[in-house]
Amino acid sequence: MKEWWVNLQLREQRLVAALGSVLCIFVFYQLVWQPLTNGVSKAEQKLERQQALLSWVEEETARIAQFQKAQPNSSQNTSLASIVNRTAQQQQIVIARLQPQSGGVLVWVDNINFNDLLTWLSRLSKEHGVKVINIDISQDNVSGSVAVKRLQLGR
Repeated sequence: MKEWWVNLQLREQRLVAALGSVLCIFVFYQLVWQPLTNGVSKAEQKLERQQALLSWVEEETARIAQFQKAQPNSSQNTSLASIVNRTAQQQQIVIARLQPQSGGVLVWVDNINFNDLLTWLSRLSKEHGVKVINIDISQDNVSGSVAVKRLQLGR
């Protein structure tokens, strides 16, 4: 290689050196500079998205906190048995038996209109976060009426 270089004229040596410099700059740009700047721009975009998400989460958290403060009679502090009793009375449902259990209550209702039962359970779920864990119902003698043999409710 050295012999080849020495055999070149001065003008050719300068041309090869200039071409080598341009080639080195091009390789540096393609292998180092461009990936580095692309990575930085992608990181900046990701940071902007994360900051936007953070501000949205903070706004929603504040909004939820205000909503919870606006409802001082939160059902989370009320016992499940009292919620069940109160809502049953409001729906004019006569509970035959109510038995508190750890983490829930068991309810028995002798006869109730099936649609009224569904309305009551829906209200318990939506307004108070009460979930039906298990239910055992049977058809009553009256059309559209059922007997709730066992209703297990929890949070």
